[in-house]
Amino acid sequence: MNILMLGRWLPPPRRPVRGTREYQFGRYLVRTHRLTLGFITDNPDTAGTISALRGEFGDLEFASVPRGWKSLVSAVRLASGESCTLSYFRSEALRTRLADRMRGTSYDIVYVSSSTMIQYALDMDPRIPLVVDFGEVDSEWWAHQAARGTYGASRFFRTEAARLRAAETTAARRAVRRLVETPEAALIVHSLAPGGPTVVIPNGVDSDGIGAAARPGKVPTVIFSVSLRKEAGFKEIIDFCRAIIPTVRARVPSTRFVITSRDPVPPDATADGVDGVEIVAPSIDVRPLFHRHAVAAAPSGPAFDIRVSVLEPMAAGVPVVTTSPIGNDLRARAGQDLHVSDSRLEFARHVVELLENDGLREKMGAQGRDLVQRDFSWDVVGARLDELLAGVVKGCAAQNGSGPRPAPARREG
Repeated sequence: MNILMLGRWLPPPRRPVRGTREYQFGRYLVRTHRLTLGFITDNPDTAGTISALRGEFGDLEFASVPRGWKSLVSAVRLASGESCTLSYFRSEALRTRLADRMRGTSYDIVYVSSSTMIQYALDMDPRIPLVVDFGEVDSEWWAHQAARGTYGASRFFRTEAARLRAAETTAARRAVRRLVETPEAALIVHSLAPGGPTVVIPNGVDSDGIGAAARPGKVPTVIFSVSLRKEAGFKEIIDFCRAIIPTVRARVPSTRFVITSRDPVPPDATADGVDGVEIVAPSIDVRPLFHRHAVAAAPSGPAFDIRVSVLEPMAAGVPVVTTSPIGNDLRARAGQDLHVSDSRLEFARHVVELLENDGLREKMGAQGRDLVQRDFSWDVVGARLDELLAGVVKGCAAQNGSGPRPAPARREG
């Protein structure tokens, strides 16, 4: 297939490109298809990153926008009734380049992986099938900020959420397929355009790094890798620590307890009354915490995120203790791939068992890592996307009474 992929290929510095959904899916697709990456950047110093992207993917179409000027323009557009997100990422230069490419290249499909690029996709020939990957739905981030902010800020966030949601609605109605990361996001997209096909393809897990058994670390450590997007999540995880720490430290006094999250700690949140709990947040990369004497604790609750709480530790070879519904969802073998418990006392006992038993900890960590590589790696998830895109192209070709168009040979450089 010949695929035009429009996304956020140069994300903010705190979100490295190799950790993004776009990058992982693009890396999988470029193995067997011709891929053109289209994007906007506002970073004045991108030579190294652009060179790396071109070296890996070959074919790029991008434009730069001046950061300060675009911020002013976006503020004006917001005041006049337009989404500041779309305004900020608008470039007539990129629009012209993409139009030229569409005239000279026979694309089989357009795949949009960021709401910032919806505006370019909607300009294209409607006969070319459009697939939009909404992820977790970008407008939801703005709505979430509105719920947490002060009155003035909340008004701004709420307005931007509504305006970006309008663009997402147009894209959802136009798209042949809509993709999302989670079932919750699928419900949101379905509400935008009822009746259209929406497919959940969750994020995969990077299982290519070295296992925890190869990382030094002598202090027994219990890691809570959580999501703090919901304010109730922090309180819930602190309460859980308060319940299990006495039991664990009674048997393993030197145990270190660490709560880590990619999200910042909510304002006014404290760990008062819980002795010796460390909080590492926001943290871009939690992998340095994973080592041969670590155990991951993943109780269910508002702070739970199956990817960061369970799958990422398992991918690193860290044994996990979680609840039985989570184990069932993963189709994991309780007592082999991970430990499960639905009572806090038994949960603490499983943590102690793993901290005290080096052999069990290493064996369960290795088996959990194998499970992730087999069922939840980016390659497995990427194959699902590849199959979906191929099905869309084939179905549209059959509907139009023609076979798929051959993709030109990939250019080097």
